[in-house]
Amino acid sequence: MLICAGWTLRITGMVLGLLGFLVFKSSFESDHWNSIGSTPWWWRLLGAVVAFAAGLTAFLTGRFVVVRGKQHTADIVGSVDRLAGTTYLLYLRPFANDYPDMASLNNDVQGGGANLETLFFISGLTQEEALVRRFQHLGRIVAIGRPGEDLPLPGAARAYLPLNDWQDTVSDLIASAHVVLLSAGPGAGTVWEFTEAVRLLPPTRLLLLAYCDAAAYNLFREAVDEEYTRRSRTEPGAPQTGLWPPLPDLPDYPLPARPQRPRWQVALNGGRKRLRWDFVLKGLVAFGPTWKATFVRFDPTTLPLVSIWTLHRLVKRQLRPITEQLMALNPRN
Repeated sequence: MLICAGWTLRITGMVLGLLGFLVFKSSFESDHWNSIGSTPWWWRLLGAVVAFAAGLTAFLTGRFVVVRGKQHTADIVGSVDRLAGTTYLLYLRPFANDYPDMASLNNDVQGGGANLETLFFISGLTQEEALVRRFQHLGRIVAIGRPGEDLPLPGAARAYLPLNDWQDTVSDLIASAHVVLLSAGPGAGTVWEFTEAVRLLPPTRLLLLAYCDAAAYNLFREAVDEEYTRRSRTEPGAPQTGLWPPLPDLPDYPLPARPQRPRWQVALNGGRKRLRWDFVLKGLVAFGPTWKATFVRFDPTTLPLVSIWTLHRLVKRQLRPITEQLMALNPRN
């Protein structure tokens, strides 16, 4: 019911808002200037503003109502034992990433600012749903549920584990996963999960996601070095060899290609706000067969003109080699 109500609000709001925008815009066309000051002109202008505001309110409310409905219909893994023999991707992340980052609604169509009418074409997907859409063709995507949450975020299927005995289960899930998608973060649990993935997985089955900024990424690298040193000295290595693989040399966080732009590009892109805008998913780190790491940065400053099409093409182009590498992997289960 919530999903249907939300979509009704979205569609109604889009129609009403776009109609109001077009009427408002037409009121300033050359053939209307001679009617400025007349009562019909002002009523038409006021009506267009009210219609646009009402439509935008209904549209944005509808987005949130749809998300709430999806939370009630989320995919729940009753028991992790049911994942045995299936092809799944394991999505691991710091629980702190869920709110507000992964729960936020995708606004990549805006690119940091755009014409008002493009507001009605913003995706209704959360950031987690957008991530799942990129990789769901490889298999079911499973995440560990946040302890104590009333409702999960829409996106990956949720598996819930006991608080005091989670590492062994997560280790088994990592070992059997087709691919592990791990979001970088300096938290102790995330750092342990990364070193465990290094211990158990072939390099090409691990993908490190950079939803964080450069400072958090560098803290993650330092914490990984410390945790790897501790574990490799005190705990057994890979099951096949008993040895720990070499720790990957995680690359530096790439700086924007063009932190400053010519004035004509700033004007074309609607002002300086666009130059500060960045993707929520800044990029990802992929690993070659010998653990050589490559940081693929989704950098909007490389685009001369930011739009829904150029942003989509940028991410698709950057992801293509990684997607092809993952699709070439043999099923594990």
